[in-house]
Amino acid sequence: MQKTLISLLCTIFLLCALSANTYAALKDTIRFPSEDGLMVTADLYIEENDKSAPFIILYHQAGWSRGEYAEIAPRLNALGFNCIAVDLRSGGKINGVRNHTAHRARQKKKNTSYEHA
Repeated sequence: MQKTLISLLCTIFLLCALSANTYAALKDTIRFPSEDGLMVTADLYIEENDKSAPFIILYHQAGWSRGEYAEIAPRLNALGFNCIAVDLRSGGKINGVRNHTAHRARQKKKNTSYEHA
């Protein structure tokens, strides 16, 4: 019984370790200017084996940040897509990721309401 339990726990541990490495992606945080000059922050997730894969643009919910996609984007990479998760002007902090675009917009007294995001 004890050997079976140890074998089962080892198998579960091994599967968890392997699944953590399943999503091989290169992540880079980038910035680019908006039409009115505000710098927008985004996380770029490039599928390691196919940099020419199609892109999915990920926009977070109002009040959140690009961190909303920290777990989802690598899974989309594993499905063969590149992703860019963009910080909108409306937002805060989610999954430990602060919305830098919203912070800069507030500092520069730019509109941060939902329709301006």
